[in-house]
Parts: sequence; structure tokens; C-alpha cells
Amino acid sequence: MRTALMHDRGRAVGRKRMMLAPAVVAVAVALSACGGDGGADAPAASLEGNDELQALYNAAKEEGAVNLYSHVTASEQIEGFVAAFEEAYPGVEVTITNKTGSAILETFLSEKRAGRNDADVIQYPGMAPFQNEFKKEGLIEAYTPTSAEVFPAESTVPGYAYPWLTYSMGAVYNKDLITEKELELLQTYEGWTDPIWKGRISSGSPGSASIQRALFQWVDQDPKLGEEWLKAFAELKPVPFNSITPAAERVIAGEFVASFPQMAVSAARAIPEGAPIGWVTQEYTVTNPALVAVASKAPHPNAAKLLMEFHLSEAGQKAMVESVAADTLRTDLDIQALEHEDFEAPEKLVVVDETLVSERGKQVVDLWNRLIGPGAS
Repeated sequence: MRTALMHDRGRAVGRKRMMLAPAVVAVAVALSACGGDGGADAPAASLEGNDELQALYNAAKEEGAVNLYSHVTASEQIEGFVAAFEEAYPGVEVTITNKTGSAILETFLSEKRAGRNDADVIQYPGMAPFQNEFKKEGLIEAYTPTSAEVFPAESTVPGYAYPWLTYSMGAVYNKDLITEKELELLQTYEGWTDPIWKGRISSGSPGSASIQRALFQWVDQDPKLGEEWLKAFAELKPVPFNSITPAAERVIAGEFVASFPQMAVSAARAIPEGAPIGWVTQEYTVTNPALVAVASKAPHPNAAKLLMEFHLSEAGQKAMVESVAADTLRTDLDIQALEHEDFEAPEKLVVVDETLVSERGKQVVDLWNRLIGPGAS
């Protein structure tokens, strides 16, 4: 049985900094030219010739609303994505409930188990709940979107949930402080344990589901790394933060030269603001899919399916990249969170097997805590 999805993105990234145009991919969500002024009755251009989705849109307009439960805490990011949906499908208004991943999971579970069916669509950064509680307890509706086949099967819960974005792991650095030698070291996992970093780096922690899965890959699954690699990393005395955001902020402020493990979004969101931060990937990039599904007994079932369709469509994926600055797992798209000389796109993505994480992931987290986290001496 395969332990991880290895998805080669087919980009000639190499092990050097990329020289790309400094612009974020633009969103292209156009309305039909035959719709007049683009009002509530104007059909979306993406539906032309697609009778099935046109019928779904017509039914969704009758409902007129849809409730989205989102793990994207930055309101401007999720609102930007939602605005693209509402522009593409006028007449369907989205109400957003957004919290951290763990909080939106708790809210969704507690409401559903209490018999409350407020949510239409649920997003969560991780596959496990969709595979387990959501599916087994009947909390999500069986639905296969029209774009299902363009996502790697290992990143989906077939017939139920699909990855609307993915969070990629790597290293960020302060481009005003780092040397060329240090930058080369950041581009290999072995280089992360070099003594040159001692006392000079911050890190995220396995309180984040994305970092937990990355650590599991490096410590449990990669025979070239393993426990000895983590012990060598711990010898560097990285300063751990519960969230990637303050860890990256301290790098931007110049308190640390680099931070790893870190998510690409830290740099993708800060570079356009002029922050002195860069991002590099390694031999492969561990990535954590955030899935989306239709809630069972949804109050607006047709609008829920339409919103899920948009999440996974080409237009929706471009809107996600523009607004949220995460990566896409669609195999037919070649877009990335940011195109910039200080942002290196992942060349090969790895999605860790959730079954193995559930079986042995706690052991890796416990080891991290003993070496680096709360239990470290």
C-alpha cells in the first residue's frame, strides 16, 4: 500500500531561486456577454453549454443563499474568494462563518450532533475528519463534483470531499540577513540540521495539522531523515511558536534569520507587502490538503453543491490562489501562490497517508515535545 501521494508538478524549479514575473496570478471570473447588465438573472459564463450546472444554478437562485463554514481565519481572504463566487453566480448570497481549523471543526461537529443543520458547506484543513466522523456519522452529503477527476485520488474522500486548497511546507528566511551559503542549506532537509543555524531560527509546531503531517513524513516515513534528524534539528535550539504567523513575523523583524518548518502562505502573503521575506522548498514538499464538502441536511442543498463546484473549478481555484495564497492540487492547472524571485514553487508534492498519521502520528508529536516543545529540558 502506498504511504504517500507523490505528485510531480512538472515544473523545472531546480535547486535555485526562481526568476519570475513579480505578480500574483489574476482571477478571471467572467460573466456571460448575453446576460445584459450582469444582474441577478445573468447566467455565469462557465455554465454555457453545461445543462447540468445551469440547472443547478437555477435551483440555487431559487434558494438565494448558502452558508459556508470556513477554516480561513483572515476575513479579507475568504471574503475575496466568496466575492468571486457571487460575481460568477449572481443571486446566490454567501454567509460566512470562519474560525481556526480546530474551532470550525468543533463548531460543525457540535451543531450537527445536536441536530442543528445550519451549515451548507464545510471546509477543513485535513482529510481525517472527512474520512472518519463526517462520513461515518452522516454529517456530509455524498456528492461528486464535475471536476473530481482532475484531483489526485489520494487527496480526496471519493464521492464526498475534495481538496479546494493545500498548505505546502518548507522554509522562510529574511532575505536581508541570509547568505548564499545559508540559502543553499535551506534547500535540503539535511541542511536544516547544520550547526550554522544554532540559536538563529524559529519554527512552527505540531499544534498545526500541516506541520504535524510534515513532521510525520520526515521522522516516520523518510528513511534518509528519521528520529536522528529530528534530534539534530533540536540541537539547534529552534524557538517554537504555536502558530506559523508569529514565527514568520519574527523573521521579518530580523530577530531570526530563518524559520522552518513553515508554510508557503507566510511568504506568499507578506512578499507583496514589501516584507524582507523569502521562501524555499526542498527535495520534496509535504502538503496538507484542505477539503470541502456539502453538509448533510443542508438548508440550501442546491446552492451548497454549486458553491462546492465553484471551489474546485478552474475559476474557483484561481480565485483561491489570488485571495488565500495557498496552492492548488488540480493536476491540469499550472498556477502557484506567488510568482516572485524570492518565492520558490514546489516541484514535487507529498500528501501523507492519513491512516498512518492516525496510527503513529502521536508518537512523532510526543518526540517533538520532548526534544523541542513543552517537555524539552
